[in-house]
Amino acid sequence: MSLDRISLDGIILMPSSLLMFLSGLCKFINPEAMPLYALIGLVFPFALFTFAIGLVLRVSRGYWKGLVWPLIILACSFLDIQKTVGGIASDEGILSENSFSATSFNVRRMDEYNWIEGDLTRKDLWKWLGENDSEILCLQEFPSKMKGQLSKTLGNYSVFTSGQTSGTAIATSLQVINNGKWVVSGEEITRGVFVDVIIGTDTLRVLNVHLQSVGLGSDDYDAVRDGTDSEDRKRLISRLSRAYSLRAKQARELNKTISISPYNVLLAGDFNDTPVSYAVNAIENLHDAFTVAGLGLGATYIGDLQGLRIDYLMYTDGLSAVDFTTCNIKLSDHRPITAQFNF
Repeated sequence: MSLDRISLDGIILMPSSLLMFLSGLCKFINPEAMPLYALIGLVFPFALFTFAIGLVLRVSRGYWKGLVWPLIILACSFLDIQKTVGGIASDEGILSENSFSATSFNVRRMDEYNWIEGDLTRKDLWKWLGENDSEILCLQEFPSKMKGQLSKTLGNYSVFTSGQTSGTAIATSLQVINNGKWVVSGEEITRGVFVDVIIGTDTLRVLNVHLQSVGLGSDDYDAVRDGTDSEDRKRLISRLSRAYSLRAKQARELNKTISISPYNVLLAGDFNDTPVSYAVNAIENLHDAFTVAGLGLGATYIGDLQGLRIDYLMYTDGLSAVDFTTCNIKLSDHRPITAQFNF
């Protein structure tokens, strides 16, 4: 093809479709074998947005024969697009007698270390939590010392924490018949907590987890923004490789934990990974509430790399999502998500 025949839509479609294809493969490539390949999965929503622009331009200029391979790419990526863009798989329902709502929110230690505005942010966080009327509230990076204050703020909800300085917590107004912690074999950190609650005449297991984060510090972000030297690159590659590998193992163990649950499961948490990642797809036979009842991209991470959906509410076949909302507040580096379910 000569240069004078290369159109703007072609310039856009070729690289974006290639990135969509390569990032879609992340579901199948174990990060323990190829940890850095998992980074490509981060670009899928951005590649999809760029691809959509190119597709619109191609249609607008009436180049119909040139739609064949973009449509093949769309067909091959359809399931990944469904996971990324809410509304495509929507199945609106009506709330039943045994309906309930659940919220998941990484509160970033209630801004203990003044990442945003410290006391002012914490005051707004407590206000937002107090106004939240979900029967089930799942928090990540929640300081255990604030357990009593959380119960009081919510109107004497039962609160269960990981028992660590900061970690996962579940608060609920429902009757709890059992609770426990989720620990990955070989790790000392408690990665999650669970409660078994009574809804109607049945029992639901609620599991709240926080999978491995990369743990980048301010010096790492400065290095990315200002340019890296060899030592910076080695440090970043090491941290990224370790995080992706650990998440892969954690996700597989989480999948086993859910598969042997005696009850239907509602899984909430900060997975630190995108819908097309190996870790998220290693958790099998669950429905994603956002995919079923959400809308748009539903980005939950608002830190240094914005635009990613890394927080989830997922569930087994005994439940159905009726409504899903990504809350538009900026009191952490995550946005809270909330959904209504029938059980």
